Amino acid sequence: MAPKLFISYRRDDSAGYSGRVHDRLQREFGGDLLFMDVDSIPLGVNFSKVLIEEVAKCDVLLAVIGPDWLDVRDEKGNRRLENPDDFVRIEIGTALKRGIPVIPILLEGTRVPKADQLPDDLKELALRNGLNVRHASFSDDMERLIRGLSGAQSQQELASAIPSLVDRDAPSRTVKAWNYLSDDKNRAVLGWIGGGVVVVISALWALFVYFVPPSKPVSPPADVTASRGGVAIGGSVSGSTITTGGAANTAAPKPK
Repeated sequence: MAPKLFISYRRDDSAGYSGRVHDRLQREFGGDLLFMDVDSIPLGVNFSKVLIEEVAKCDVLLAVIGPDWLDVRDEKGNRRLENPDDFVRIEIGTALKRGIPVIPILLEGTRVPKADQLPDDLKELALRNGLNVRHASFSDDMERLIRGLSGAQSQQELASAIPSLVDRDAPSRTVKAWNYLSDDKNRAVLGWIGGGVVVVISALWALFVYFVPPSKPVSPPADVTASRGGVAIGGSVSGSTITTGGAANTAAPKPK
């Protein structure tokens, strides 16, 4: 049994990505099982009522969340999520209230929002596992989503299949490291740690230089020649010749 899907997204955040997700799911499940855009709501009707009705019909709501999803603002500078009539808030809030499975589709490493960043009726979204979708692996990511959605025969099976679906899509170590380094606070902490390490190493080197003076080099013995009555001391005498009083005396070798 193919599920009926509702795709929730913000145009200012993820219109292009959401269109790709919609097109791929439409090829797999058909257009009749997808609801995506408020443009399909007839003119002159209560859009809030229609959205609630459409969400109530779906088996799964896919919440497409990009990097600007939380902070998109209206013409007055207010966060749209703070408005009770915001389309996205109505869609996700209705699904959570009705117990409909909600899968956050996290674009390019975006994190699931924290509860303190969300209005009260969306706080439960922070407890939902998300499926990471990236441009470089879009086809594979969508195949994983489709396999998870296609294998369930009921809404209960869909709900139980979601944790294993998203667990297999957990971010790699490289992605986790990049996400960590992308946070300004984390970079500041690493900067302080790095600076502290440099200071400690410099201090240890200064102590080493102060308390451990360098050893004196050992000079090789020098050849010394004594001249004009001088005496050769502390060195070897070249050959067997000693110069004294201006005359050179050559010592004869001792008989064997």
